[in-house]
Amino acid sequence: MNDCATQPMRFETQSTLALEAAFDGGRLTSDGGLLWLSEVDSEMGLCEAISECVPEWRTRKAHNSLASLVRQRIFQIVCGYEDQNDSDTLREDPLLKVVCGSLPESGADLASQPTICRMGNAATTSSCRQIAEVLFELYLTQTEKDGAPDKVLLDFDASADPTHGE
Repeated sequence: MNDCATQPMRFETQSTLALEAAFDGGRLTSDGGLLWLSEVDSEMGLCEAISECVPEWRTRKAHNSLASLVRQRIFQIVCGYEDQNDSDTLREDPLLKVVCGSLPESGADLASQPTICRMGNAATTSSCRQIAEVLFELYLTQTEKDGAPDKVLLDFDASADPTHGE
Protein backbone atom coordinates (compact mmCIF):
# COMPACT_ATOMS: atom_id res chain seq x y z
CA MET A 1 0.00 0.00 0.00
CA ASN A 2 1.40 3.38 -0.97
CA ASP A 3 0.46 6.10 1.52
CA CYS A 4 2.79 8.66 -0.04
CA ALA A 5 1.21 11.72 -1.60
CA THR A 6 4.47 12.84 -3.24
CA GLN A 7 5.20 11.25 -6.58
CA PRO A 8 8.73 10.00 -7.35
CA MET A 9 10.98 12.55 -9.08
CA ARG A 10 13.34 11.59 -11.84
CA PHE A 11 16.56 13.58 -12.38
CA GLU A 12 18.46 13.87 -15.63
CA THR A 13 22.13 12.95 -15.26
CA GLN A 14 25.17 12.59 -17.47
CA SER A 15 25.31 8.93 -16.46
CA THR A 16 23.37 6.05 -17.96
CA LEU A 17 22.19 5.17 -14.44
CA ALA A 18 18.77 6.43 -13.46
CA LEU A 19 18.52 8.83 -10.54
CA GLU A 20 15.15 8.97 -8.88
CA ALA A 21 13.96 10.37 -5.56
CA ALA A 22 11.11 8.33 -4.10
CA PHE A 23 9.19 9.06 -0.94
CA ASP A 24 7.50 5.73 -0.39
CA GLY A 25 9.95 4.28 2.11
CA GLY A 26 7.26 2.26 3.79
CA ARG A 27 7.01 1.87 7.52
CA LEU A 28 10.07 3.67 8.86
CA THR A 29 11.04 4.96 12.26
CA SER A 30 13.24 7.86 13.24
CA ASP A 31 13.88 6.44 16.71
CA GLY A 32 16.80 4.11 15.91
CA GLY A 33 18.30 4.67 19.36
CA LEU A 34 15.56 2.51 20.81
CA LEU A 35 17.53 -0.63 20.00
CA TRP A 36 20.41 0.55 22.16
CA LEU A 37 18.06 1.68 24.93
CA SER A 38 16.31 -1.68 24.82
CA GLU A 39 19.64 -3.43 25.26
CA VAL A 40 20.54 -1.23 28.22
CA ASP A 41 17.10 -1.84 29.71
CA SER A 42 17.56 -5.60 29.33
CA GLU A 43 20.91 -5.44 31.11
CA MET A 44 19.64 -3.23 33.92
CA GLY A 45 16.14 -4.66 34.23
CA LEU A 46 14.65 -1.18 34.71
CA CYS A 47 11.29 -1.61 32.97
CA GLU A 48 10.79 -5.08 34.41
CA ALA A 49 11.55 -3.85 37.94
CA ILE A 50 9.21 -0.86 37.59
CA SER A 51 6.43 -3.05 36.19
CA GLU A 52 6.52 -5.15 39.37
CA CYS A 53 5.52 -2.00 41.29
CA VAL A 54 2.57 -1.08 39.06
CA PRO A 55 -0.74 -2.24 40.51
CA GLU A 56 -2.79 -4.53 38.27
CA TRP A 57 -6.07 -2.72 37.65
CA ARG A 58 -7.43 -4.94 34.91
CA THR A 59 -10.13 -7.41 35.88
CA ARG A 60 -10.10 -9.54 32.72
CA LYS A 61 -7.40 -11.27 30.72
CA ALA A 62 -5.06 -8.59 29.40
CA HIS A 63 -3.71 -8.26 25.88
CA ASN A 64 -0.44 -6.62 27.04
CA SER A 65 1.67 -7.52 30.05
CA LEU A 66 2.40 -4.84 32.64
CA ALA A 67 6.08 -5.03 31.65
CA SER A 68 5.16 -4.32 28.02
CA LEU A 69 2.96 -1.38 29.02
CA VAL A 70 5.67 0.11 31.22
CA ARG A 71 8.29 -0.43 28.51
CA GLN A 72 6.04 1.23 25.91
CA ARG A 73 5.40 4.24 28.14
CA ILE A 74 9.02 4.69 29.17
CA PHE A 75 10.40 4.32 25.64
CA GLN A 76 7.80 6.75 24.28
CA ILE A 77 8.83 9.33 26.87
CA VAL A 78 12.53 8.77 26.18
CA CYS A 79 11.91 9.38 22.47
CA GLY A 80 10.15 12.67 23.21
CA TYR A 81 6.55 11.46 23.07
CA GLU A 82 5.56 12.40 26.59
CA ASP A 83 1.84 12.78 25.88
CA GLN A 84 -0.17 9.63 26.44
CA ASN A 85 -2.22 10.31 23.31
CA ASP A 86 0.93 9.62 21.26
CA SER A 87 0.33 5.95 22.08
CA ASP A 88 -2.46 5.77 19.52
CA THR A 89 -0.09 6.73 16.71
CA LEU A 90 2.98 4.91 18.01
CA ARG A 91 1.25 1.62 18.81
CA GLU A 92 1.95 0.53 15.21
CA ASP A 93 5.55 1.84 15.06
CA PRO A 94 7.67 -1.13 13.93
CA LEU A 95 10.71 -0.40 16.11
CA LEU A 96 8.70 0.44 19.22
CA LYS A 97 6.83 -2.83 18.73
CA VAL A 98 10.11 -4.75 18.52
CA VAL A 99 11.55 -3.27 21.73
CA CYS A 100 8.26 -3.95 23.50
CA GLY A 101 8.33 -7.62 22.49
CA SER A 102 6.04 -7.67 19.46
CA LEU A 103 6.93 -8.49 15.86
CA PRO A 104 7.01 -5.34 13.68
CA GLU A 105 4.63 -6.48 10.94
CA SER A 106 2.72 -9.51 12.16
CA GLY A 107 2.77 -8.89 15.91
CA ALA A 108 -0.09 -7.38 17.87
CA ASP A 109 -0.16 -3.61 18.09
CA LEU A 110 0.91 -2.01 21.35
CA ALA A 111 -1.41 -0.48 23.91
CA SER A 112 -3.75 2.36 23.06
CA GLN A 113 -3.89 5.73 24.80
CA PRO A 114 -6.77 4.74 27.11
CA THR A 115 -4.84 1.68 28.34
CA ILE A 116 -1.67 3.71 28.96
CA CYS A 117 -3.78 6.33 30.76
CA ARG A 118 -5.43 3.70 32.95
CA MET A 119 -2.03 2.34 33.89
CA GLY A 120 -0.94 5.82 35.00
CA ASN A 121 -4.15 6.30 36.95
CA ALA A 122 -3.69 2.95 38.69
CA ALA A 123 -0.60 4.27 40.48
CA THR A 124 -0.92 4.69 44.21
CA THR A 125 1.25 6.49 46.74
CA SER A 126 2.66 3.12 47.70
CA SER A 127 3.48 2.11 44.12
CA CYS A 128 5.17 5.46 43.47
CA ARG A 129 7.29 4.93 46.58
CA GLN A 130 8.17 1.41 45.42
CA ILE A 131 9.22 2.75 42.01
CA ALA A 132 11.43 5.37 43.70
CA GLU A 133 13.04 2.60 45.77
CA VAL A 134 13.60 0.48 42.65
CA LEU A 135 15.26 3.43 40.89
CA PHE A 136 17.47 4.06 43.92
CA GLU A 137 18.48 0.38 44.13
CA LEU A 138 19.30 0.29 40.41
CA TYR A 139 21.33 3.46 40.81
CA LEU A 140 23.31 1.92 43.68
CA THR A 141 23.86 -1.28 41.72
CA GLN A 142 25.19 0.63 38.71
CA THR A 143 27.46 2.89 40.78
CA GLU A 144 28.93 -0.11 42.61
CA LYS A 145 30.29 -1.32 39.27
CA ASP A 146 32.30 1.88 38.74
CA GLY A 147 32.90 2.79 42.36
CA ALA A 148 31.19 5.41 44.45
CA PRO A 149 30.78 8.79 42.75
CA ASP A 150 32.63 11.78 44.14
CA LYS A 151 29.46 13.83 44.11
CA VAL A 152 25.73 13.27 43.60
CA LEU A 153 23.78 16.25 42.29
CA LEU A 154 20.03 16.31 42.89
CA ASP A 155 18.45 18.86 40.56
CA PHE A 156 14.96 19.82 41.73
CA ASP A 157 13.21 22.24 39.41
CA ALA A 158 11.12 24.59 41.50
CA SER A 159 10.59 27.17 38.77
CA ALA A 160 7.17 28.74 38.48
CA ASP A 161 5.13 27.55 35.53
CA PRO A 162 2.13 29.88 35.05
CA THR A 163 0.67 27.50 32.48
CA HIS A 164 0.06 24.87 35.15
CA GLY A 165 -0.79 27.14 38.05
CA GLU A 166 1.25 29.23 40.43
